[in-house]
Amino acid sequence: MNAPATLRQARKFDNDDRLVVYFHGFTDDPGQKSFTQLSQAYLAKDRMSLIALDASSLIRWFYARASTFVQYIGEAIAAVLAALVGHGQDPAKIHLVGHSLGGHIAGYAGKAFQLLTGKKIGRITGLDPAGPCFSHLEPRLRLHHDDADYVDAIHTDAGVYGLSDPVGHKDYYPNRGTMQPGCLLQTCSHSRVYELYAESVLNPTGFPSVRCANWAAFRQGNCEYDKTSYMGYASKPGNDGLYFLQTNLSSPYSLGAEGCKFRNTDGIVMSVANVLG
Repeated sequence: MNAPATLRQARKFDNDDRLVVYFHGFTDDPGQKSFTQLSQAYLAKDRMSLIALDASSLIRWFYARASTFVQYIGEAIAAVLAALVGHGQDPAKIHLVGHSLGGHIAGYAGKAFQLLTGKKIGRITGLDPAGPCFSHLEPRLRLHHDDADYVDAIHTDAGVYGLSDPVGHKDYYPNRGTMQPGCLLQTCSHSRVYELYAESVLNPTGFPSVRCANWAAFRQGNCEYDKTSYMGYASKPGNDGLYFLQTNLSSPYSLGAEGCKFRNTDGIVMSVANVLG
């Protein structure tokens, strides 16, 4: 497909030049739940161009091997984006959204785009960026806040399938960023992130969070309550740092302002485990 020509033709009928590109993760593809939920949310909310990369032929099998393709895929996408900019796309209005391995694909795309154009992509959102093979690496080898004008990341399975290291201007850690309420398997926590993000598209102010040094500070109420930020779609630049919140154990996940103050849900999680066990 000639992406620049296709978008140019479509925009003869649509004056909105915002572009969202979604990158799926390991074993996933655009026909699965992650992109289905996100695309439905985006298309119900607003008008924009929405594209999904299908890299399933390269990152479906053997994770260690799949991780080596991330840079190549990102650089190939950067060339397409650079061509779009050459045809009039405003780079400031490009938003890359990547889940798991897709988060690092977005990072490499941002890096390569800068080399090709001398400009930065407007925004990259990492949805639980992949941890295995990417933990404790140099910024040039993974998603990093220099990859776009604004980089935000949501961590829901930090330390297992997801990355625990902060990578963005703002990093959000719902429910500590590890095991998510209502989840018994790490795959559930890793996937919860795109459900949270899709809900944030439909309810942009649903996930207020507070800037804290760490989860222990959040539990103790020792946070900067004058520094709040909406997690997800409505995240904006300013007051960089680590942000924490809690969510519901099932959809709708938003707790609103209540999510900014710690409440002990360990008993609820254990009860769910006992019922299902």
